[in-house]
Amino acid sequence: MAIDFKTKSYSGHFPEIWRGEAKILPGGFKPIQEIPIGTVLHRAVPIYCNFDELSAAICKTATVLAGGTTTKPRVPKGHLFFVGDSVTKHGDYSKLVVITGIDKTNAEYDTLTLQSAYTGLTEKDILVEGKSEGEGENAKISTAYEPNMIVGAEKEFDGKGLPTIDAAYEALVLIPSLDFPMLPEWLGGNGVFLKNNPKITYIKQ
Repeated sequence: MAIDFKTKSYSGHFPEIWRGEAKILPGGFKPIQEIPIGTVLHRAVPIYCNFDELSAAICKTATVLAGGTTTKPRVPKGHLFFVGDSVTKHGDYSKLVVITGIDKTNAEYDTLTLQSAYTGLTEKDILVEGKSEGEGENAKISTAYEPNMIVGAEKEFDGKGLPTIDAAYEALVLIPSLDFPMLPEWLGGNGVFLKNNPKITYIKQ
C-alpha cells in the first residue's frame, strides 16, 4: 500500500529564508500574546524570546496605506495585529491606542478600528505594538518588544496540541518577502543583521 503524504501550502507567499536553511533552538516557546485560532505565523517573523520562561512574543509592525482615516487606518495583508492590541506610531510614541476591530473583507488591505483617533497618522507611517510604563506625566510609551530571534518554522494556530513557536537563532532572511517593516532600531550593521542577534542576517536581493 502506497503512503500518501499530504502537505498544506499557503498561496501568494514567497520563501522568507534563503534556501530554507535556519538553525532552530531546542524546545518550543509559548506565545506571550493571545493568538487567535486560524492565525498563520510565517517564518522570519521577528520575536522576543524569554529563555527563563521559555516564552516568545511577536514583534508587530505594519505600514499605514493610503485611503484610511486616523480612526480606521488601512494596513497591508499579512500583519499580525489582533483585536485588543495597543499600537503607537513609530518615531512618535506620544499615544497608545487599542485596536477594537479589524475588517478583513477587502482583498487588498485590512482596516483597523482604533478606540480613538491617532491624530497625525498618515500614509507610510509605521504602526507598532506598544506599551506604557509609569503613570501620569511620567508615563513613557515605547515598543512592546524588541526581537532577538525569528520564527524558524511556519506555524498555524488551529487550537490543537501545544501552541508553541519554533525559534531560529541563525538564518539569512530575504527582506522583500516580509509582510511587515523591520524597525531601524531593531537592526545593526546598517540594517544587515538583527541588533540583538547578529546571526540573523537580512538581504534585499
